[in-house]
Amino acid sequence: MSLGAVLDARRARSRPGTGAVWATVRLLPGASAPLAAAVALGVVTAAALPALLALATGALVDSVEAAVGTGLQSFLTERRLVVPVATVAGLFVAARVAGPVVRVVADALGRRLDSQLQAQVMAATSAPAGIAHLEDPEVLDQVAVAQGVGTSRVTVREATVGLASVATGRLASVGSAAVLAGFRWWLALVLLVVHTGMHVLLTANLANTVAALRGHARRFRRTSYFRDLGLSPAAGKELRIFGLGSWVGERFDADWRSAMAQFWVDRRRGRWLGPAYSVVLLVVQGGAFALLGRSAVRGEISLGELTAYAIAVGGVAAVPIGIDDLNIGYGTASVPAVLALPQVVATSGAGLDGERPAEGLPTKGIRFEGVSFRYPGGRGDVFYDLDLDIPAGRSLAVVGNNGAGKTSLVKLLCRLYDPTSGRILVDGTDLAELDPRAWQRRVAAIFQDFIHYDLPVADNIGFGAIERGHDPEVLAQAAGRAGATGIIDALPWGWETVLSRRYRSGVDLSGGQWQRVAMARALAAVEAGAGVLVLDEPTAALDVRAEAAFYDRFLQLTRGITTVVISHRFSTVRRADRIVVMENGRISEAGDHHGLLASGGRYAHMFRLQAARFADPADPTDSAGSAGFTHEDDHLAAGSADERGGLDRA
Repeated sequence: MSLGAVLDARRARSRPGTGAVWATVRLLPGASAPLAAAVALGVVTAAALPALLALATGALVDSVEAAVGTGLQSFLTERRLVVPVATVAGLFVAARVAGPVVRVVADALGRRLDSQLQAQVMAATSAPAGIAHLEDPEVLDQVAVAQGVGTSRVTVREATVGLASVATGRLASVGSAAVLAGFRWWLALVLLVVHTGMHVLLTANLANTVAALRGHARRFRRTSYFRDLGLSPAAGKELRIFGLGSWVGERFDADWRSAMAQFWVDRRRGRWLGPAYSVVLLVVQGGAFALLGRSAVRGEISLGELTAYAIAVGGVAAVPIGIDDLNIGYGTASVPAVLALPQVVATSGAGLDGERPAEGLPTKGIRFEGVSFRYPGGRGDVFYDLDLDIPAGRSLAVVGNNGAGKTSLVKLLCRLYDPTSGRILVDGTDLAELDPRAWQRRVAAIFQDFIHYDLPVADNIGFGAIERGHDPEVLAQAAGRAGATGIIDALPWGWETVLSRRYRSGVDLSGGQWQRVAMARALAAVEAGAGVLVLDEPTAALDVRAEAAFYDRFLQLTRGITTVVISHRFSTVRRADRIVVMENGRISEAGDHHGLLASGGRYAHMFRLQAARFADPADPTDSAGSAGFTHEDDHLAAGSADERGGLDRA
């Protein structure tokens, strides 16, 4: 079954309404059994109080009527009013207190469940070893629905409070109907059926409306993108420089209106239900009051009974559809999506098999053997019949123009995806047979878009060796080898300084400083046992000199470790033991720097083309060839203080 078919089936079974509501109710005991029991007990107690209050009020009226007949002085002497008055007062206070208490406890329970569901969403998306699901629009739509996108972002917490309130009202209606049945059972049944029937119609209309909103999850996700873009500090610069602020606002408004169009249509279709409910209820209740009045006039019921039954008539329909029903409809709509998310993710192809241990690998090398790869849903192969050898303990540089497939190569090497065909061998063992999590812990990678964690610098480095528990010795050694010790010492709170200006006392770093922190993170991974280091163009934002200094230092520090360097700048990888050139998903050339230059092929052409930008046209000896650039290379390789400082300043 295709992923689309699975999603359609899941969505069909998880439309908001009774299914979503009962799915939420079933989860409540698991969130907190004591709180769930307290809510259930509170609901039953609060629901019983209106009926008991009606009966007690009727008894009080009868007592007052009896007192009038026997004389007030005698009545007070016998204190016959004390118990009825105290009972009514106590029930009245209890009825006023019970509702708020139930809502407070339900709110606490709802917070637990909301947190639990969000944790399930995170667990479902982080469970696969691969990342195919994180780049799959269908899965992202499901995640958006699971997070409440398109349903006014009403939370399960609010829905839980609404469930407790509505459940109290429904049970109270039944209790009031039971009191009224003492007068005419059929009248109680008619009132209860009318109220329940109209409530069902209104709830069903709400369910259809919520379903219409959920059906536009992708458009709402796009709307959220424009909203977040307008609020993002990172995007703020360009939005102002290019005058895009109003355009982003207009796109947000247009997409939001388009997504809401069906909602407005459904709401117009059901707009008659509210007034119709009021009219029908008015007629039925009016008839009930008329019957009660006639019976009282005829002496068939006492004044106290009239009072109790009249209160019961109002109690049957005391809780019309309102904000709590809306919160239930919107808040529970995400629950089926959360429960279905693990299977949807599993169907996306992100799960990777393999159970063999990866400890100590590689000792001989890694080989791409006839590898072809196409992204799920892609129209063409990124690789086709690719062969590549990566000797263990040596450094390999992979160069090529943008779009040549270098980053996809890294994803396969890290086993974030499996090849479409062919195989990747690690010391002769198919990578697909290895435990993917175990292999990924053998790989340390610094990507072009490596994460700047809005966390203390200790975390930004220590995440490379999370299993070592942020061992201070490991952190200090990694920072020292990466040349980041001085950066950390200069921070206001040292290792505990949060690396983000979005937090009080937080500090941001320069590009070059972040590069050193990222390098320290990778080196911490080596300390924790990583056997393969990968650099996927993490220095693309640096100038050529700072980048060359970065690579020189990295290759020097990782000598003897299996290292893969990805770059589109040919001049920065000359120190690698072996260099391969990628073109159109294939390896077109391989060798060392000097051998590739001597061969006069694609590498030599691209190297000289890039080097020409640094040649001095006034110096006849500094041609567009390798002479002038090689001199600069040697200067950088010497690691002068000026160039090393350039990395810090970048």
